[in-house]
Amino acid sequence: MDLPRDEMAFRKRYESLVVDQKLTTVFRPGNRVFPNFRGYKRDEVITARIIEVPGCDSDNIAPQFNDIRMPIQIAHIEILKVGELEEEHFLGSSPDVQSVAELLEHLTGIYQRPISEYGDEVTRIAFSYLREVRTA
Repeated sequence: MDLPRDEMAFRKRYESLVVDQKLTTVFRPGNRVFPNFRGYKRDEVITARIIEVPGCDSDNIAPQFNDIRMPIQIAHIEILKVGELEEEHFLGSSPDVQSVAELLEHLTGIYQRPISEYGDEVTRIAFSYLREVRTA
C-alpha cells in the first residue's frame, strides 16, 4: 500500500510529543532512505501526521489520520545495525524508546514482524519542526 511520500506518520500515543515539538528522533525498520520503500532524504521537508486509527499493510488497509499537520525537515538519516545502536542514538526519541530492547519491542509491536526480517537494520531519522501545529 502506498502512502504519500511527503508525510511521516506518528501513532496517536505520541501526539502530544509531536504537538509540543519534543519528539525529534524516530526509528523505522529496514532501510528507509529514499528511493527505498517509504524512504526520506536529508533536508527534505515533509508533513508530520497523527494516526487516529492504524491501518494494516498486509491487509491493504490505510490508516486514518486526524487533522493535525506539522511541517518537519529531515536533519539526519542513517541506517544502523541494531547492534550498533548506542545511548546517544536515542536522544530525542520518545520516552518509551530509550534502549535497544525498548526499540525492538516498539517496532515489533507496530510492524508485527521481527527486526531480523529487515536484516537487523533500522533507519534512524532525526528532524526539526518548522512551524507551529496546524490543522487541515
